[in-house]
Amino acid sequence: MDEVYVSEVMTNNITACSPDTAIKDVINILSRNRLSSLVVTENDEPVGIITERDLIAIIDEMLNDGVRDNLPIKLFMTSPTYTIRREVTLQEAVKFSISKKIRHLPVVNENNKLVGLLTQTNMIIGLS
Repeated sequence: MDEVYVSEVMTNNITACSPDTAIKDVINILSRNRLSSLVVTENDEPVGIITERDLIAIIDEMLNDGVRDNLPIKLFMTSPTYTIRREVTLQEAVKFSISKKIRHLPVVNENNKLVGLLTQTNMIIGLS
């Protein structure tokens, strides 16, 4: 098998922001462009990165004021959600995930009961 280089698989059209970009604008950029991270640059040089995990930590801090602690998750969740059956091949699951632009697929049985979760990481490991 030939060697694969980063340049062959990397994303070339990068969306970036400056360190002074307001957090609400960062969230807007990530959401509008369906991104999981945003590189922070100064003079086209990377000086940082903001990821979904970073935003979760920020939201956690914002919600710790106690006022919003009891809001139901239904106000925030994606619904309805796509699911997949456990009998589907991994290759089919990957194609489905790509076509829907999703990284997590709840796995259901013939009664539509949750039996697992197929993540992007699972897919990568399974195809390795």
